[in-house]
Amino acid sequence: MAEESYNLSNELFEIGSLVLKYNQGEITEEEKTILDNWINASADNQQLFATLTNNEALQAKLNQLHEIEGTREEARHRVMEMLFPATIVTPIKRATYSSWKTVAAAVVVTAVVGTGAWYLLKKEKPEQVDSVQPTAKVMQQDVAPGGYRAQLILDDGSAIVLDSAGAGKLAQQGNMQVVNSDGQLVYEKGTAAATKVLYNTLKTARGQMYPVKLSDGSAVWLNSSSSIRFPVAFIEQERRVEITGEAYFEIAHNDRKPFTVRVNGVDVQVVGTVFNINSYADEGSMKTTLLKGAVKVKQGDQQVMIKPGEQAEVTKSTISVRKDVNISKEVAWKNGLFYFKNENLRTIMRQISRWYDVDVIYEGKISEEGISGKIYRNANLSEVLKVLSELDVKFTIEGKKLIIKG
Repeated sequence: MAEESYNLSNELFEIGSLVLKYNQGEITEEEKTILDNWINASADNQQLFATLTNNEALQAKLNQLHEIEGTREEARHRVMEMLFPATIVTPIKRATYSSWKTVAAAVVVTAVVGTGAWYLLKKEKPEQVDSVQPTAKVMQQDVAPGGYRAQLILDDGSAIVLDSAGAGKLAQQGNMQVVNSDGQLVYEKGTAAATKVLYNTLKTARGQMYPVKLSDGSAVWLNSSSSIRFPVAFIEQERRVEITGEAYFEIAHNDRKPFTVRVNGVDVQVVGTVFNINSYADEGSMKTTLLKGAVKVKQGDQQVMIKPGEQAEVTKSTISVRKDVNISKEVAWKNGLFYFKNENLRTIMRQISRWYDVDVIYEGKISEEGISGKIYRNANLSEVLKVLSELDVKFTIEGKKLIIKG
């Protein structure tokens, strides 16, 4: 069965890729023959092909998947992961379809044109493959996902609102030009040498995220409800920044100037490395997850060194190290995903609240059972809730309030 599923997923991926090439006018004669054979195999395939090639919204989804995945192998892996994980609750009823071709048509829609809410796994039902019938009651109101927006506070206290559509020079800070370039804040060096330390602060509210490229070439991505305070130019012996909330770092290597992140009284010291820090106050602890290099985490007289794949978790009194951490889960937000692994509804809703800028209100007894799965962050809130409705709880959206009834 596993081999059959793998072969089917391979074929479905190929068809999705060929449809994309057809729409972009890049399909070869050989590929066109393969696509034609699939189209002519059934009336369902013909109808699906007509939909995929005539609907602008669906075409946008195809292009989006192509852009997000980056490479063919990455896309194949993602489709495989979405369609045939070891334990999956799938919205496809086997008994409904008379042939694998019709199943293929349905899965191609799911794989390459999905709404962004891809799938949800439920630990307590490892063998479940039947249809998930939504039980959520979602009102006509909806909430759009967050986006690339932020506020930049200059050294003199003045503020500049940033969004991904803005471009060009924003300000001059000492010898640095502050530029908004393709949705990224960039600090570009001028010809004169910096003589005074100036500080800027980048802040995101709920429903916002933003990247910044610092003057030393280091890149930082801010998640929602976060901030970073940093020198416009690193002219001292140490590169030091301060953050709140969550941030992902790719630090430019410089042996002579170590890089330190200050967060909640904790120092994370690096030379050149890639890591993520989650320090939201409502999460109960601060977590530093290392992807590349090495970092030292210090709190008072305690300190630990962690290696790639490890995570330092800091509470009020201790620092502990977790090995073999799920790196993909920890940095999923930066890659446009919610990624849950055996987490309860309240934990999930803290992420939902920050990204969709909603206040979550609970009514009745709320399930504590663990949930695992992935959902794209570019989906509207109602789409995410339809997937989460598998928990048999009811959701209502009222303006900026998300009411959950146990």
